[in-house]
Amino acid sequence: MGEFKRVISISLALVISLFLFYSPAEAAFNVSVTPYEGGYDLRFDKVSALDAPINKEAVVRITSDIGKQYQLVQMLFEPLTNAQGISLPQNNLYVYGIRGSNKYGILAAEHEIPVFLGRSVLYTSNANGWPDDFILVYSLREPFNVPSGHYSGRIAFILEPVDAIQEPVTFILNIFADIQAEAGISLTTASGFKVISLSSKRDAGQAEDVLLEIEGGLGQPFRILQQLAHPLRAADGRELPAEAIEFIVSGTKQGSSAAQFRPLSFPTSELYRSGTRGEAESFVITYSLGDLSLAKAGRYSTNITYLLEESLSAQTGTIDSLALEIEIERVFDILLETESAAGAIEFRDLRPDQPPRTFEVIIEVKTNIGRQYQVTQNMVSALVSQQGHSVPAKHLKFITESIKTKGVLKLPKSAEARQGDTVLFVSDREGSPDKFRIIYELEPSWEIPAGDYSTSMVYSLSEL
Repeated sequence: MGEFKRVISISLALVISLFLFYSPAEAAFNVSVTPYEGGYDLRFDKVSALDAPINKEAVVRITSDIGKQYQLVQMLFEPLTNAQGISLPQNNLYVYGIRGSNKYGILAAEHEIPVFLGRSVLYTSNANGWPDDFILVYSLREPFNVPSGHYSGRIAFILEPVDAIQEPVTFILNIFADIQAEAGISLTTASGFKVISLSSKRDAGQAEDVLLEIEGGLGQPFRILQQLAHPLRAADGRELPAEAIEFIVSGTKQGSSAAQFRPLSFPTSELYRSGTRGEAESFVITYSLGDLSLAKAGRYSTNITYLLEESLSAQTGTIDSLALEIEIERVFDILLETESAAGAIEFRDLRPDQPPRTFEVIIEVKTNIGRQYQVTQNMVSALVSQQGHSVPAKHLKFITESIKTKGVLKLPKSAEARQGDTVLFVSDREGSPDKFRIIYELEPSWEIPAGDYSTSMVYSLSEL
């Protein structure tokens, strides 16, 4: 009986060994990709434009006993995308293989290539298809033209035979990135100081540039605004008209801007509006003197605060502030326009039998002092000929006429032109610039000998 049991045991062991010997073994053909730092996911934590590029290594292990050549293909299965559906552009993520980290095959990705949706062959084995392992380096780099936040995606690695009936094998690697898309924004004046200084005294001081640079991009639509603390104001409380200062934006490449001169209005005006992705940008803001016809002389100042308004986050933040100082030079001038190049009142070739003769003078007052003034005429002498004959005052009369005059004409009716001072005009209370005409009329007479007659008139401008 014991011998019978022994025979059965030996027979069972023989059957099992024969089964194992004749059972076809399953072929080994597989790939795994493991982050060098550990875990199962490739993670980029708190990546900003200041930190980038950031590199992460992953170890690739390939097992194969099919005895045939194979290759490893990479595809971006799902782009790095946030909860709102916004994806990182393909130029943000790159990969390359560390040269010499493989043993047998050819590492095709020794040079950096972007990780994109199409197929990229990373590695090709030797002709015998021996197992191998190597190291890949993934690099996340700026510009991050996306909003800050958490982004996730997946990379597919496909192990496939080159010329065999073996089925391909796919391995999926999850990838995560915490993007801190903080753009660097800077303001620089031409002088290097935090002051924009304009002056009407000198040509070179009538305009100044401010360079605004946005580095890194914001990844969402945004606007750049300028906000005045208060209208341009002098120490005595007087304010400069908005049209006295203009600005224009030039040099933009991505978004839209204030590309034509416009008044610097209070309180806020838009300088720049980005594209949908909030790309990096730089442009020049030029401030210049505009229409000074209503501007009074003096020194005016305010502060300009530059604001960043983000569309998606509905947040507004301060970029920087600059002082704005304007100097309007004092203007108080009288300009004459006459028929005579000699600058005198002249009646040439006067004869007793002629009709009355006239001579016109146009007076224009340019002023920005903001005070009432008057224009006075001083007739130095009577009309005198070269022979010494003079014209009696009763034959020379004059009158003042309006040329859209705002002030008061003191001689709206004809009067004799007598030697000495005569007030011709008084401005309005605001001391506005003004203009008027004087018409001198000479009535020939037989008591006035024929000849050329002239006199000097002195016109003076004085504050009241």
